[in-house]
Amino acid sequence: MSLNKKYANLPDLDLAPDVYETPDLTDGASTVPTTTVRTNSDSDDESNPDIDRNNLNADEARLHFLRASGVNAREVDFSDTIATKRKAYKSRSGQRRRRRDDGTEDIGDISDSDAEGQESFERKLARLRRETEELKAEMERRDQARQNDGPKNEEEDDDGIDELSKALDSIHYSSTRANATSDAILSRKLAAAVNASKDANTADKKKPPSQATLPAPASGLLEHAASFDTRLTLMEAAMGISSGSNPFFAAKDAQPRLQPVLPALEHLTSQITALTGTLGGPTASSTAATTTTAQLESLSSRIKRLTADAENLANARRHASEVAARAVPDSPSGAGGGDASTSSGGTEVNNNTESNTQREEQAAKIQALYATLPTIQSLHPLLPSVLERLRSLRAIHAGAAQASETLDALEKDQAEMSKEIEQWREGLETVEGKIRESEVSMKKNIEYVGPWVEDLKKRMDRLEQF
Repeated sequence: MSLNKKYANLPDLDLAPDVYETPDLTDGASTVPTTTVRTNSDSDDESNPDIDRNNLNADEARLHFLRASGVNAREVDFSDTIATKRKAYKSRSGQRRRRRDDGTEDIGDISDSDAEGQESFERKLARLRRETEELKAEMERRDQARQNDGPKNEEEDDDGIDELSKALDSIHYSSTRANATSDAILSRKLAAAVNASKDANTADKKKPPSQATLPAPASGLLEHAASFDTRLTLMEAAMGISSGSNPFFAAKDAQPRLQPVLPALEHLTSQITALTGTLGGPTASSTAATTTTAQLESLSSRIKRLTADAENLANARRHASEVAARAVPDSPSGAGGGDASTSSGGTEVNNNTESNTQREEQAAKIQALYATLPTIQSLHPLLPSVLERLRSLRAIHAGAAQASETLDALEKDQAEMSKEIEQWREGLETVEGKIRESEVSMKKNIEYVGPWVEDLKKRMDRLEQF
């Protein structure tokens, strides 16, 4: 073997070839590897609890890394940027765990979830139904515990239940908003009634003949309900009430305020009764339900009086026209007569002029009345509200007058009471001054009489000693 020239001049370089030799085999030698004998060690490695001696399960490890395929890392930025629009990845497992009250775990499959691991609508609905049943059972247990132990924290639970019920009501209303008309509601009710009747009929067929069954609904139920619905719709349309809106929920778009049905019906009934009573007189059917007020009666009497005056005026005008027609052909023959005829003609002319002036005045009054009739008719719908407001104003004015009088009386009483309080205060101050003076004089008397009493005690002691 030739060496490289750069290693040729190195000292202590063995240029001999490498030889690898093994010992020769003997007949008694064995090629089996020898086993080492383990001796009992005094160390406590086997009893050490910190050492885990469980073998690794390769299958479980493989499954653990196979589950990592659920990570959605598409279009994810793994760089060290700190941008706000940076995308992250989502990981999902093939199972969902839910811990129960008894400590166990309920493992569910999410095979019905979408591609991103989100729970589907059907799964959410089933879970909410199950949790509602569990909540109902929990509420029953709490009610029993409250009956046994006493009420505790009931208001918080009630508030939570009210909020949950409001949320569920809002969800139900939003889902049924499109079908909230009266027609849709009536159709749903009728469909439910028909289904209930069918179920009852099938149950009756399945039952033995010995059991008593209820009679089936009439065949014309749907027709009666449909006719009632049409009549109700016509009545609502005539009254100006919208049938396609729900009065119990506020709509998003602006709608006119709904008018209650019963007050509107009462108002219409009163108007119809007043008109029928005024025009045709009271009938047998209207006498039992007359709701006319005193103002309506006075108006009807005035209208009757005006109609009577108009009839009298028409009769007078007709009579005057007849008299004038008779007087015109009789005037030539009367002119050729004597003085008596001239005098009688003069009186008739005076009477005719007076009647003409009266007729003109009456005609002017009638024309003025006819001119004011349109305004009266236009103001007729406003009369009830105006009268109600006038009555309320009259009551308010009367109450205000009484209130002012009572306030004046109260102010007078308050002034008198303040004067009396001042007098009482002055009297109390004088009494307190007298009491202080008496206390001072009493102290002085005690100080002055005290030595006398002590001297008397000493003398009494001396007398008792003798």
